[in-house]
Amino acid sequence: MKAVFPYPVLSSEVVLAADKVVVDNTPRSLGVISDREHVVALHEVKGRWNEIRIKVSVRADAGELDAGPWTSVSCVAVVRNMKTRIRHTFELARADDGFWQGEVELRRGEQCDACELDAWIVADVAGEPGRLIGSASERWRVDFEAKTPTQQRSIKMVWKDFTDDTNHELTEFRDDPWLLDAQADEPVLYLNSSVEGLRGVLENAATPEQKIVREVMAAQIASETWAAMFNAAVYASGMEDGQVQWPGGWHEDVLKRMLPDVFADRSPGEGLTDLVERRTEGQSGGDLQRRVMHAATLQSRKPKAVAGALKSLARMASAKETV
Repeated sequence: MKAVFPYPVLSSEVVLAADKVVVDNTPRSLGVISDREHVVALHEVKGRWNEIRIKVSVRADAGELDAGPWTSVSCVAVVRNMKTRIRHTFELARADDGFWQGEVELRRGEQCDACELDAWIVADVAGEPGRLIGSASERWRVDFEAKTPTQQRSIKMVWKDFTDDTNHELTEFRDDPWLLDAQADEPVLYLNSSVEGLRGVLENAATPEQKIVREVMAAQIASETWAAMFNAAVYASGMEDGQVQWPGGWHEDVLKRMLPDVFADRSPGEGLTDLVERRTEGQSGGDLQRRVMHAATLQSRKPKAVAGALKSLARMASAKETV
């Protein structure tokens, strides 16, 4: 859910980057950092460390910052670990208009499993100091267990006519606009070409209205896909001699990506153990599905898409009123 603030905030993106990792004064290779996945993988240190410093940079729209109704703008990096329940902020130095740089420090006694790295831009607004006017559009995950920063897998998308009898596996779902096949070695998202206008909006949106529909629809498709893949991944997992067994492949990738948002106060291993136990014991999944929907919403960036669509609609309505 996107927070609503009773004062002006930045509408443009705030981009957070991890530029360098130093473990006990020894620089690590850039291979531990994935800009695409926003992950820092630190398994190679194997717990043999005292302090990790991560050089970070933050960029925002300088024009919007200069034009906005705020003063004393500053930027801080925020480190949160849900497992140890710590949060630290680190003030960043302004290197240029809309650009900050600095370091965050992670101490061994305060960290385990993984922590979250965020960036906040704060300012004085209407005489009130310390107002949050922007935060990183993509937060980073610093994972002390990950061997490599997981590369994002793309989902194969195929257009099919669900009403065509030759697609016998899809005709039962002829009115569905899309459907995920999560039974194969790789998931496949089928898009129903028989739904009038669907392909045109998703692939050839031209007008501002069509682009708004496309963004919201794409976010909804992504959200449903993440939820379906997560549920399939849970059923692909199991227990052996009382120990949870990770399913491997894309199932494992999905679980490790979503579990921190499904169970924010547990490690991925603990979260998966809970899920498998619930499944084998036949417990009600009501609370779990709420959590899964929340995690899928975050992965699909639906809040951002919906907020962007509403802002665009508001601007369009305002423009019409002034004509």
